[in-house]
Amino acid sequence: MNSMKSALTHSTIIAVAVTAACLFPPENLAQDAGVLAQSSAAQFDATMADTEDSIDEVRALLVPHRQAMISSQVAERIRTIHVRDGDRFSEGDILVSFTCDLIEASLRSAFAKKKQYQITYDANVELRKDDAASKLDVALSEARLEEAKANLALAQAQQQKCSVMAPYDGRVVKVTVNEHETVEIGTSLIEILDDTQLEMTLHLPSSWVASVSNGTKFKVSIDETGKLYDASVFSISPKIDAASRTVEINARVIGNQDDLLAGMSGYAHFDLRQ
Repeated sequence: MNSMKSALTHSTIIAVAVTAACLFPPENLAQDAGVLAQSSAAQFDATMADTEDSIDEVRALLVPHRQAMISSQVAERIRTIHVRDGDRFSEGDILVSFTCDLIEASLRSAFAKKKQYQITYDANVELRKDDAASKLDVALSEARLEEAKANLALAQAQQQKCSVMAPYDGRVVKVTVNEHETVEIGTSLIEILDDTQLEMTLHLPSSWVASVSNGTKFKVSIDETGKLYDASVFSISPKIDAASRTVEINARVIGNQDDLLAGMSGYAHFDLRQ
């Protein structure tokens, strides 16, 4: 009886194996697997293409139009610091002034020398008309006068360094010195920036090059304010970075936005369908 059961079981296994081989031959399984792989790859490529086409924003960081660390051009004692951190100023405003006693004295001496040689020269010119002075006297006095004028101009240039003037409209980032301190030439005094026109440097995917040009307008959302602002492209790098496959562009926020500060960041949104 057990022998009959074993024989039947063995026959059943063989029958199942034969049926499977008929229904799913090896070559058909390989073909189906290949078709399935190709279909999956195509779907993946299409998904990636759709994802790339849908990307329309990049990270943006606001930077000032101009910024500078102002340094001392004289070795003198600071008399007055006229601004504080965060203050706004206009072009030509005095930011820092020095005592400059020696320079002021040199300037007065240069004025006096110039006046002296001017009088001598004018007198020799008049005397020459009556042949009371030689051509050499006139020439020498003229040369001394020119030297005095040059020394005066030098003293005036030195005296102008005793006051640090604002080179443009802007804002004080940080004052790095104190009043009554004596500084050397090259000592950092005050950091300033021009935030009247905020700019940003963006790195766009190279596939966007055909859709973005100078004058292209876009929106930028700033994290710190939660607002959306208008901006426009004003320069595009002529070279694409091969490693990152991006192109660098420079853009600026349109209008004077008082609530924006340099260093704020957010996202630049481009409408590539334009």
